[in-house]
Amino acid sequence: SFTVTAKVKFAQLSEHDIHAYVKTGEPMDKAGSYGIQGIGGQMIECMEGDFFAVVGLPIHRLSLELARALK
Repeated sequence: SFTVTAKVKFAQLSEHDIHAYVKTGEPMDKAGSYGIQGIGGQMIECMEGDFFAVVGLPIHRLSLELARALK
């Protein structure tokens, strides 16, 4: 097993911004209630770490771990 972490910093959001985003429907099927790869990416000020870990599958790390397991 392994873990991958990422830090995501949201911009300062007004209540109007949040309601407008919810109204798009995008956050309704997201584990963290936002889609960094979609409209929600506009709310992100910066991030540190693996973008794919935020999206849902850290493919680089996964490929390394699978290669290690198959040796």
